[in-house]
Amino acid sequence: MLDGLVPLSAILTLFLFLPWLLFHYVSRIRQSKQLDEESQELFESAIHRVEGMEDRIHTLERILDAEVPDWRSRA
Repeated sequence: MLDGLVPLSAILTLFLFLPWLLFHYVSRIRQSKQLDEESQELFESAIHRVEGMEDRIHTLERILDAEVPDWRSRA
């Protein structure tokens, strides 16, 4: 009876336990890389503010180009 238990436990370990352990930790790693809901909202808010600042900078550059054409060479 004990002779059949060793190969069975080896087969179960190789084909069930080890793949389960591998997938378990891979899913944990993937889950830890994702942002939670609050962090995602903060990130999107920051992106929105940066886009607004980019628009303002481009507007200021257009105004300066019209008012003071050589302002870029002075800096």
